[in-house]
Amino acid sequence: MSDTLTSTSTSNMTSYLTKFWQFFKKVWLFLANAIGSLVLLLIILAFLGSSLSENATNLPTISKKVIRPGGNEVVAVVNLSGPILESGQTTDPLGFSSTMIAVDRVKELLTALEDDGAVKAVVLRINSPGGAVVASDELYQVVKQLNSVKPVVVSMGDMAASGGYYIAAPSSEIIANPATITGSIGVIAQFPQLSGLYEKLGVEMRTFKSGEFKDIGAVDREMTQAEAEILDSIVTDSYDQFVQAVTTSRNLPEEEVRRLADGRIYSGRQAQANGLIDQLGNLDTAIQSAERLASVDGAEVIEYSNQSFFESLLQSVSIRSPLAQLNQALPSTSFRLYYLLDL
Repeated sequence: MSDTLTSTSTSNMTSYLTKFWQFFKKVWLFLANAIGSLVLLLIILAFLGSSLSENATNLPTISKKVIRPGGNEVVAVVNLSGPILESGQTTDPLGFSSTMIAVDRVKELLTALEDDGAVKAVVLRINSPGGAVVASDELYQVVKQLNSVKPVVVSMGDMAASGGYYIAAPSSEIIANPATITGSIGVIAQFPQLSGLYEKLGVEMRTFKSGEFKDIGAVDREMTQAEAEILDSIVTDSYDQFVQAVTTSRNLPEEEVRRLADGRIYSGRQAQANGLIDQLGNLDTAIQSAERLASVDGAEVIEYSNQSFFESLLQSVSIRSPLAQLNQALPSTSFRLYYLLDL
């Protein structure tokens, strides 16, 4: 009798465990499918939605809204946030850890605003630590051209440093909050040196090159003096271009700009005292200055963003693929110059 009860109890327990395991598998599969479907949906929205939005308008972004109704005359406010990069420089479509100032998109937008007769002035709301040298210079040239046609006023956000200041320089007026971080006028290039790590791992790089300097900046060995001099000359030349841009745009003596351009950062108040900006204020101050310079009153204010709705969506859910994280973690062996605040 006892053996029969024990057998029955064991059989019941096995049945319960089997049912629980089947239920658990169903729940697990449901959750896995739901998460997978959500990720796939976001990917489809990011690609298809972005493409549809850009085809639906002449402007390269759908992020556009009226922030102050007015008459037929328009003051355009363009938000430029994030590092300044050549468009397509991100290698992973889901690697949006932050916004980015994509050069070709911003160039399209500013060119469209330049050609729009209703737009009488443009306010650039810049919040950027800087970025790539070539990308920053391309935007500098576009802002300079736009300012020759209609007034451009810069409103600095939390930070408009290095390349962020570079693209602000050719505007008619620069306005910053007293606590804005700006300046950082200079150039930086960095190379990892991993020969010690390679030695510990037993890794040996074998290089075949057509000339002495073809592998300049190689990470598996110490840099030679001749290589250092070559790279230093390139950094110096890019720095000289930055200094000349500020000297011309801000109408300051070159020796004064070089004194200020040692890479240090300035608060908005310090920047004003040194002639790097024109006045202290906020976005409203910049809009008022734009109206004054354009000789308009009560204009409609339309806000544009260099980031599309779908990019904002991806950023808000903080999706980052392993490929994007790996790309950020691995050192780059390519030579790049940056007008960038290195915090």
